[in-house]
Amino acid sequence: MRQEVIITTKNFKVIDATPGCMTLIKGACLPADTSLFDLLPELRRHLGDEVLHESRVCEGVALGGGIYTLRAVPAENLITFLFQEQDVALTDAAALAEITSLRARNSLLETIIEDAPIGLILLNEDGTIVYINKKQEQNTRKKRQLLIDQDIRDIYRKTFDYPQIMEFFNTVTTSSDVNHLLVIDHYYPQFYKRDMIIKFLARRLKEQKKIALFVEIEDDLYREKRKTEKTGEELRMSQNYLAHLLDASPNMVISVDSKRRVVFFNKTAERLLGFEAGEVYNSPVDRFFPKEELSKIDAAFSSQDLWFDTLHIYRSDKSSFPIELYSTKIKNEKTGKDSETLLLAVDIEERYQLRKNLIQSQKMNFIGELVSGLAHQLNNPLVGVVNIADVLLEKIGRDDEKYPYVKMIREAGQNCKEVISRLLRFSRRQEDVPRVDLDMRQVLDAGIDMLIKQHPRFKCVSVKRSYRFTPIISGDPVLLQQAFMNMLLNSAQASSDKGVITVTCGADRFRGRQVVVAITDTGCGIPEEDIQRVFEPFFSTKNADDGTGIGLSLAYWIIQDHGGRINVESAPGKGSSFTTYLPAIR
Repeated sequence: MRQEVIITTKNFKVIDATPGCMTLIKGACLPADTSLFDLLPELRRHLGDEVLHESRVCEGVALGGGIYTLRAVPAENLITFLFQEQDVALTDAAALAEITSLRARNSLLETIIEDAPIGLILLNEDGTIVYINKKQEQNTRKKRQLLIDQDIRDIYRKTFDYPQIMEFFNTVTTSSDVNHLLVIDHYYPQFYKRDMIIKFLARRLKEQKKIALFVEIEDDLYREKRKTEKTGEELRMSQNYLAHLLDASPNMVISVDSKRRVVFFNKTAERLLGFEAGEVYNSPVDRFFPKEELSKIDAAFSSQDLWFDTLHIYRSDKSSFPIELYSTKIKNEKTGKDSETLLLAVDIEERYQLRKNLIQSQKMNFIGELVSGLAHQLNNPLVGVVNIADVLLEKIGRDDEKYPYVKMIREAGQNCKEVISRLLRFSRRQEDVPRVDLDMRQVLDAGIDMLIKQHPRFKCVSVKRSYRFTPIISGDPVLLQQAFMNMLLNSAQASSDKGVITVTCGADRFRGRQVVVAITDTGCGIPEEDIQRVFEPFFSTKNADDGTGIGLSLAYWIIQDHGGRINVESAPGKGSSFTTYLPAIR
């Protein structure tokens, strides 16, 4: 078997060698004053860089195409390295090929670890350093032979002054977990003062009872990454802030993409329209507007400037109300192109109603004066009618066939007198007008039953009632009954034979503590130009024999005096709907 000898100093400087060593170092001659590890770098893995104080034997050292047993014998100031080739059967080609492959792979792994761009420290479980690669040697700025077999906490004292690093190391050495990660911003390395970022990745090698500690120190890459993460977090916070800000707006805010699909729907829009954002997300915005007003929406989307118009918008129950709609484009900062359209809708129903009420109140002042004059003129004759009826009832017996008719005259006269008396008090705005707690369902039932019993027109139409839970209001039952009877009579006169009048009553789900009464008929409807005039005194589209034109005016006046309002929706041939809103007290 082959045997070669190399003699070095204590610091591994080669002094002499047998001629056969030239094949081991793959050279023609022995360079002077050369380190053994420069000639045979494979030995560093077996021996390390520390000074030898006692003999050492290493088996399976791959050198120059052979496998050797290495004996290192220190003596005085010299070290003798004896290389004895191990017996490998040359006829076993497969085994030789496997050895050569393993040798090549080991050499490749050693090179990768040694030249890796990230620092690597191999530790025993007690923290003593076994190996340091070239990158970590550069990070440390000390020769690696001075670090081997030293405690890492002694070598990197300032590093371990960071409490989180000491805690991390203690966790690595005591935890059963295999992988551990720690990243520290604003880290000042032990051996030079620069504000940097340090990243530790530790992996426990349980079978080998070792710890592989990878150390990466960066001052650009990770700082930029953290800056990007911080910017992203700030952007998310900004988006959340804007979303909350838009949700807090008292106006409806709807954002629509280029395909006119809803991408944002604020809380005010949810509340006023009765939809949840999830219901309308990604649906066409056209669904919220009447077909006859979609041309305005087209104009809003085609306009490149701030756009404005007044139109109606639908609630979830298909009722509508007037809005002021503002539209503007949102541009993509990167492309400069329009990405979305922002719609801001202002509910002007109350403002619209206030304007109508102001105009109507002027007309109602005239009604008040008219009612006062009429009441005075009618009151005296009615007193005579009632008194004469009382006299006749006393003179004729109950068995007289005329008795029921005289009694009916007396009751009708008394009812008229009571209505006129209350109208007189309303016209004078007396504070002592009695108000009581009322369930509007009972008021409506009383009025409907009286009309069905006494008025011939209600023999030709049918009345359907649909009541829900209804809050209590405060009001005058006689006058409120009269107001709704006037509206019911108006619907009956507008309906053909076998027409249907639907009366609904319940709480207003959109505007809180209000009672809503809707009277809807299947009659001839009202032309659009006449809708604004239906409550004007003496205005009527019916024949002179069918009405005087003051019934709806009186109804409007009574409802207004109770703090309420009436909304009319109608179209020719499609019937009419009179919706009354009255404030609830509980």
